[in-house]
Amino acid sequence: MTILVIVLVVLAALCVAAELVARHVAEAEAEKQIDSSLPAGTTGTVGVKIHGFSVILQALSGHLDDVSLASHDLVVQKIPLTFDATVTDVPLKQGGTTGPIDATVVIDQKALNDSKLLQNASGNIALGSGTFSYDSSINILGLQLQYKLTAKPSVTSNGKSVVLTPTNAAISSSNSSIDVSSLLQYLKTQPPTICVASSLPTSATLTGIGVTPGVATFHLHSTGLPLDSAALSEKGTC
Repeated sequence: MTILVIVLVVLAALCVAAELVARHVAEAEAEKQIDSSLPAGTTGTVGVKIHGFSVILQALSGHLDDVSLASHDLVVQKIPLTFDATVTDVPLKQGGTTGPIDATVVIDQKALNDSKLLQNASGNIALGSGTFSYDSSINILGLQLQYKLTAKPSVTSNGKSVVLTPTNAAISSSNSSIDVSSLLQYLKTQPPTICVASSLPTSATLTGIGVTPGVATFHLHSTGLPLDSAALSEKGTC
């Protein structure tokens, strides 16, 4: 009986060791594959963690139940960013489609402006406490009016656009007799709406946006992404 117990303990230890090795190898291989698929000139690393019971059994089933991706030093096309994502039902066969994905991307003020993600906003954006500020202009009765607008960003219900609802305005044109409050009321009737879907894969949407001084955080969701470079390059529309 003692010998049998020892054998069972040894077998259990071997299974645990095999599982740990398999998980480590799988994560390392996934990191390698991701690194090779990033755009040319990208620097930084993407860490991979495979969750769930027995990566060996998951592999035999043809998919991974739950995978986390994260990077704190990624620079893509000269744009530095931090991101983390949770991907479910990841197919091991090339060309398959994942299950739902939730991701968070954090970029600073300079990166946001350099990325042109919100390129339809006039001028560079300054990030404050829950607000965007930028310089713009408008033509009123033949008069070109320069002003600085402070606006609160929000996401449209379909997750494809960001709406900048004006909260404050300051007129910078010295020859204007227009009242600031009147300008603000007018701007509120037609707040700028910026399409972000054109920068995202077709199945991805924006679910939230957070702003702190100098930093913007974007929350994204996808019902599933095809693991195919051609399909991933297809962008959405508004």
